[in-house]
Amino acid sequence: MSYTNPFPLIPSASRIERIHHCPASLQMERAAPKRTEDTKDADLGNEVHGILSEDVSEEEASASAAQTAEMCHGQAEQLLAEWLMPGESHECYREVRYGMTKLGNVAIVHTGSKASFVFTGQFDRLYVQGRRGLLVDFKALHGEHTEALHNPQLASLAVLVARRHNLGAVRVALVQPWKGKPTTADYAGGTLDMANDWLWQTLDAATIATPDNRKAGKWCDWCKANTVCQTYRDANLQQLEIINPATIAGMDDETQKAAMWARACALTPEQHAAAYNGLAMVKRYAHAIGASFKQRVEAGEIAGYAIREKRGKRSISDVGAVFSRAATHGVTAEAFTAECSIALGALNGLLKTATGEKGKALEAIAAEVLRDATETGKGATEVVKLTLE
Repeated sequence: MSYTNPFPLIPSASRIERIHHCPASLQMERAAPKRTEDTKDADLGNEVHGILSEDVSEEEASASAAQTAEMCHGQAEQLLAEWLMPGESHECYREVRYGMTKLGNVAIVHTGSKASFVFTGQFDRLYVQGRRGLLVDFKALHGEHTEALHNPQLASLAVLVARRHNLGAVRVALVQPWKGKPTTADYAGGTLDMANDWLWQTLDAATIATPDNRKAGKWCDWCKANTVCQTYRDANLQQLEIINPATIAGMDDETQKAAMWARACALTPEQHAAAYNGLAMVKRYAHAIGASFKQRVEAGEIAGYAIREKRGKRSISDVGAVFSRAATHGVTAEAFTAECSIALGALNGLLKTATGEKGKALEAIAAEVLRDATETGKGATEVVKLTLE
């Protein structure tokens, strides 16, 4: 299964919340210059989805992806057991993208699709029993996602699957095991009609949007046009200008800290409340500065800086083998399991406690225990300042 949208310029379920809040963002993205994307998180998410759709075996995947996929599957199975009507058969669909035409017809999307789609959306798992549907959306990472009841992506997917399968009721579920239990919402009758009307209104608004319809907010984080959007810049700068950090950029660290603290303490209660409420915007501004600076360094536009490759994080891939070897050095099962998803540093600590060794001797024991039982994740890049010889 491909996780690449063959129609990236058409509104999609994953972007519908942003399009709803900022109708002009769709046109802005289409006109924005292409930029380098950090795909590390996307790669891990795709790996988890590959396991869940049975396109990738757990043996081929990383340990972290396999663990997350197992947790997602367990929660999905529990949701299914609670939803199924006993004695009736059901069908299961995995990782399928549906597309809706101007007439409201819904078809399966693939690279050779000839239909004129106005909206597409890919679901992770769909169960159909009679005229009922259970749609499950997996979130493999630790990010913040809107709960199912107020989730625009799930609402739009409910509309798609209901039209495609002629369903009278759709339960949607957001499964994000690293955040806790799944959240669910039910669409049927009037609520399904309301979701359908909302979706069409959002699509219509995006079609006729102008730059005046831009609105900045948390939805800007993943917009490919945010680096060239003046509305986004203004919203961030409005909060930063309260303390104006640019004026102390050349100071040493300790002086900067003292100056920042003094300015924050000098704010009026009203200014302080506004600054506190704008902390999320400030963080997004900092991210934008870092990401856009990195892009310009990569393009060779800024002298004195370069891009350096960072090695991926090394982790244990064969826990059983590592424990068996560690046990020969006196590491107990209780001590080992207490570390749960054990990190390499924690293992070194266990071996040091069990053997009393340190230095080169400890390194040699750790190397033998970890032999052929680790994996290194995908590396990344970082900006470094060049030094003059």
